[in-house]
Amino acid sequence: MPGVLVLFAHPALEKSRVNRRLAAAVADLPGVTLHDLYEAYPDFDVDVKREQDLLVAHDVLVVQHPFYWYSTPALVKQWEDLVLEHGWAYGTAARRSGASAG
Repeated sequence: MPGVLVLFAHPALEKSRVNRRLAAAVADLPGVTLHDLYEAYPDFDVDVKREQDLLVAHDVLVVQHPFYWYSTPALVKQWEDLVLEHGWAYGTAARRSGASAG
């Protein structure tokens, strides 16, 4: 069932008040997949194919993380660089779920 993928990343979740509550609030909602990057990849070894398959399986992506000087936690940047690679997410040869590149 297509739905919403919440890409959640908080390197110090035990110290969070707001992000922890937001994650708990959506964890059991129908049509929502909560995907905690720090839980899935504590060693930063991102499974690119698995992540791309998750993206294709959902209609909407929400990236939830704390802001660090108007930036993202390191694992989110790592995820972006690896998963949203040229030729898959963008570029003239990009193909995702049968969509044409544009």
